[in-house]
Amino acid sequence: MSTAIQENQGTDYDPQEHLGCYIFTPPNASSEAQRPPKRRRTSTSKGVKQKGKATAVTTTDNSLYEDDPEGELLFPQLFGGKESPAVAKRRWESYNELWEEQEKRTNEILASMNEKMLEEVSEFVKKAMPESYDGKVPTAVILVGPNIASHGLLFNQLATRIQVNERIGPAVVLSSKDATNLKGVLKKLIKDATQEDQGLDDEEDTVVTKKTQGAKLLNYDLQILQNWCQEPAHKGLKVTVAIQDTEAFDSNILSDLVSLMSAYLNRIPFTLLLGVATSIEIFHEKVPKSIIRLMRGEKFDVERAEECLARIFNDATIGAKSVLRLGPSLSDFLLRRQKNHTQSIQAFVAALKYAYMSHFYANPLSIFLAFVDDLDGLDEALKPEYLEAVRNLPSFRRRVESLLEEKNTKPVRLLLDDDAHLHDVIKASISLCRNYTKCLAQALEVLEIARSFMVNQNNKLPRHELYPKALLGELNGSPVIRELLLAMKKMNSTKLVALIDRVIATITDETDGSLQKALVPLRERIAALIKDSQKKNLNSEFDLSVSDTLRATVVSKRVQLSEKKSALTKEEEEYSKCVKAVHDIIEQYFSENMKGLEGLLLHEVFFYDLLSPHRDVFAPRSRYAIERALSRPQDYLGCACCSDLSEYGNNNPSDNPIMPTMPAASILYKLYLESGTLINTFDLWSAFYSIVGDGEGGDAGEGGVDRATGQVLFYRGLAELRALGFVRASKKKTDHLAKLAWKGL
Repeated sequence: MSTAIQENQGTDYDPQEHLGCYIFTPPNASSEAQRPPKRRRTSTSKGVKQKGKATAVTTTDNSLYEDDPEGELLFPQLFGGKESPAVAKRRWESYNELWEEQEKRTNEILASMNEKMLEEVSEFVKKAMPESYDGKVPTAVILVGPNIASHGLLFNQLATRIQVNERIGPAVVLSSKDATNLKGVLKKLIKDATQEDQGLDDEEDTVVTKKTQGAKLLNYDLQILQNWCQEPAHKGLKVTVAIQDTEAFDSNILSDLVSLMSAYLNRIPFTLLLGVATSIEIFHEKVPKSIIRLMRGEKFDVERAEECLARIFNDATIGAKSVLRLGPSLSDFLLRRQKNHTQSIQAFVAALKYAYMSHFYANPLSIFLAFVDDLDGLDEALKPEYLEAVRNLPSFRRRVESLLEEKNTKPVRLLLDDDAHLHDVIKASISLCRNYTKCLAQALEVLEIARSFMVNQNNKLPRHELYPKALLGELNGSPVIRELLLAMKKMNSTKLVALIDRVIATITDETDGSLQKALVPLRERIAALIKDSQKKNLNSEFDLSVSDTLRATVVSKRVQLSEKKSALTKEEEEYSKCVKAVHDIIEQYFSENMKGLEGLLLHEVFFYDLLSPHRDVFAPRSRYAIERALSRPQDYLGCACCSDLSEYGNNNPSDNPIMPTMPAASILYKLYLESGTLINTFDLWSAFYSIVGDGEGGDAGEGGVDRATGQVLFYRGLAELRALGFVRASKKKTDHLAKLAWKGL
């Protein structure tokens, strides 16, 4: 073993490391005591594994508590355990109910996102015959766009549509990771198309898979697929090959694959789908012209992923059916992460689900969301601890401070001392929050509709990007609103009537019927003016290009410019008054419905806006976490032996002293920080044993370990550091280790 180690010290990976094994059993510990209790597999977990996808589980399913006959709570009891188990269970039920509704709407959006394209491609595959394309391979070039993260979902939808829904035949999706060589591509193609697993490893390509007239066929021979297509049960089925990322696919392998498909086209009904993220011109430059001449087909465009994200975001945060919504900081964080890192739609949906779970898991006031439609049932949940939690909210503090600034002390005393009065305020605030969210969503939709009538569409922010600004109150009086109102005053009668019609059709009585009632008479008045006027389009006095003219006069050899008001007809003067009235109504509507969250009591219940959980989960700092775990293991292990280290604080964990009770990897990491670029292995061992050793020179004294046990701990800790990427065998000196990471980088 030592000889093998010396021979391979100059490489990063030692292929003979597995030959040596150390089994370390702590004293007075049996293997039975260390073995975790065996859990019985439930039918629910097994079903989820078999389906391969997560399915929302409701509390009506008895399998939730199958492992615990008493019904284990899946959410903790908050308020230091004072929360009743029934309320904790109700929070879990509310989380599942709200997320199931949101997930259902999200899945409908995802299913309908590319519905038109899926239908066209499936129709192309259904009608594609080699005879119709002069013996060429029927090919569909799908322009999928640059968002690579969404391509997997799209091609899975295509495969499901072709193979399951339309039953045209098997559909095989290939990606660049499958294109290591032509043999591997053919293996996957044959295996997935025939849906037969021969039980062979990828390297066993010389094993006989089928026999035809005494000839042995290999598992990458297309004759297997030909025989499968000729079976009576598979007559009439087409084999669809979809290449997900054509640009990343090896051009030589792609050329060979198309050549084989063309050669077998009279025996295997192939149809080729190519996902192109750039353009057809770049694809033509990548593939030889001789191969392009073997293909013939059509081009299909895919709806952009940004539009799908906007629809999902608008439904989750602005939609009328949403109860829990994202706050401004978290919304801006998720949108920037999607835009900067071009992540998939599934990543955003996962972040949205995590926001739901975090809100109901850790916020005791989230129980209020279970009673938004039944405020009378809220009295049972309003225990004294909930009232105290409400009084500690930042929005409650701001409400009290605003009342004190107005020198209105009586309501403040009632809010702080009278629980019955606070009950009524909470119920009223819940209704106000629901109404605020609906009115804000409606105002943003009206803003988007009105901006679509503007002539200048440059730098137009979509509705979902305006949502965080609206919650912060930054849209009121912003350039976005001012430019819109100014453009509205300059609109002619035809465009303004069309705008009013769109707004009236959008506004519902459930949100703000007053805007609809105010605009309808003005719309009728403008229509009457158009009917009485001889002009097709009426222009207002605010349209400078029409109503004002410039007159040049020469006085003392100097040119003077002066404005002269053009004569307006009687109908245009009346139309100008109507335009001014519409302008004032829309301006007042935006100012009333686009207020920020600052003055809204209990907005913390309806808007989840915590950034730290999402940053730690979806954008983790893995290096910092590993370094901190090695420097302060007591914070993670919660052991009492290192509790004295808590007095050193968390400002600089590397300054904490080395304790012999620490894990071996932590001790070696402390010594690692004190060493140079090259570490002498014997010196590192000597320093390590001087800390954990017994009375023979070790700091641990009688509680230390003997030399053999110390060597086992040393080897294991060193292997852990090497697995984490901190050290490797040095190529310069055989008895030294090379440092690979420095703290703080």
